[in-house]
Amino acid sequence: MWEEYYSNDYVAAAQRFRDQSQRLMDNDVAYDVQRLVLKEKGPMEEELSIDICLLGDPKANKLLLSTSGIHGVEGYPGSAIQLYVMKEIENEGIPEGVSVAFVHALNPWGMAWLRRVNETNSDLNRNFLPPNEEYLGEPDDYDKVNHLINPSKPPSKNGKMFTSKMFSHILKYGMRRTKQAIAEGQYTRPAALQFGGESLQQGPKLFLAWLDEVLKGADNIMAIDLHTGLGKSGQDTLLLNPGYSQEEIKIIKQRFGKKVAALDSSSIAYRTRGDLHQGLMTRWPNKNWTCITQEFGTFSQLKVLKALRNENAWTQHGNVENIYNHWSRHKLLRTFNPRNDSWREQLLKRGRMLFEEGLLHLLEGE
Repeated sequence: MWEEYYSNDYVAAAQRFRDQSQRLMDNDVAYDVQRLVLKEKGPMEEELSIDICLLGDPKANKLLLSTSGIHGVEGYPGSAIQLYVMKEIENEGIPEGVSVAFVHALNPWGMAWLRRVNETNSDLNRNFLPPNEEYLGEPDDYDKVNHLINPSKPPSKNGKMFTSKMFSHILKYGMRRTKQAIAEGQYTRPAALQFGGESLQQGPKLFLAWLDEVLKGADNIMAIDLHTGLGKSGQDTLLLNPGYSQEEIKIIKQRFGKKVAALDSSSIAYRTRGDLHQGLMTRWPNKNWTCITQEFGTFSQLKVLKALRNENAWTQHGNVENIYNHWSRHKLLRTFNPRNDSWREQLLKRGRMLFEEGLLHLLEGE
């Protein structure tokens, strides 16, 4: 079932999305398709772009915004979910009174090159700082864990020594404190993990400029950003940014269920700087936003961290002639996009379910 939705490379994924978008245009379900082209090229010299398909009522003031691939390699499962939902829409259509925007591969460079970051080693989900916030600083404890997660030479595949040292660090500082230090986002070490960039990056600039036009007619926005790698394998968590009141969280949980968790939760999540949804809400504060990050678990947190550490260290220090085909890149891809039939089928099912719940949330809202 899943083979027709999951692609093996960026070129195939982007082409499938464009083909499906064109079918929706031909059937008068979609009303616009656009490409936001980057300056960089892919590993086969292919053009890289953020692809967009707009469906439904172009005059509606209610918009469902579906985004994928802000974390590069995580874009393959996200792309599959979007394609699956779009094919369902081809058969069933869109309810009246709402517009839908599918934004495919917010980080096409990372998706094409099998990295989680973009061409400047920037984590784009830490790059959307508020307009008045400087790209400076790092978490208090990042310097304590830096030597472990950012080795100065390429690590081995097995990483047994890293695992042992990481456990010792967690015993000393605690899991929650360690996780927060690593994942929050840092703006001082350009070659290290979780670097948020020195400024707003090319892809985010293109996306925000496009969105500025789209939002002129929309007052109520349901935003769903698709991710993998965090939580129990095959299960999804619906993460909310800090800033929602307890009453708002209660209402959102009534609509979307027990999977909803705050992004600063002590369970699996952590506070972040400069993530996509924070960036949207701070740039358009007068809009009525409901923003959910749908995060699908793959492997243990340590295994995910090890894959990120290996790939970045080999990229920065490996001096590998063909880094695109290096084991560290392909290990990273499989960490965030497992070849597992039941996992992939569950992803499609839950991705479609949240999309439908998001539509209902918009249509039944004031």
